[in-house]
Amino acid sequence: MSQEKVDRYKEEKKNRAKNMKKARIKKVVIIFLVALILGAGIGFPLGRYIYNYKKTHVNEEEIFISSHEYKDWFTNFWVENYSDFYTGSELATEENSSSDNTEQASESTEAKKEETEAPSTEANQ
Repeated sequence: MSQEKVDRYKEEKKNRAKNMKKARIKKVVIIFLVALILGAGIGFPLGRYIYNYKKTHVNEEEIFISSHEYKDWFTNFWVENYSDFYTGSELATEENSSSDNTEQASESTEAKKEETEAPSTEANQ
């Protein structure tokens, strides 16, 4: 029995480099497969979620208009909101409405002055 152990040991020693190489390759393959499975298990659902999220949200936000439409919109927006800051004048619609208001106000004050002046002028005569 002792001879059998010695023969086994010699055989093992003779094939030790091959066995270690096989074990190392087996270990690397197992690590690679585990990493691949974990990556697929995490990456696939996450990638699918990101793809669907972009597909639904990005398409809603992207609106394309022609350059003429944008130019018209921007011109109107600028005139309505900012042109009076830079030109120092009011818009025609604002001038008309403000002049109408001032005319109405001046007419009402003139009418009140005439009413108050009329009795005082009669008393003087």
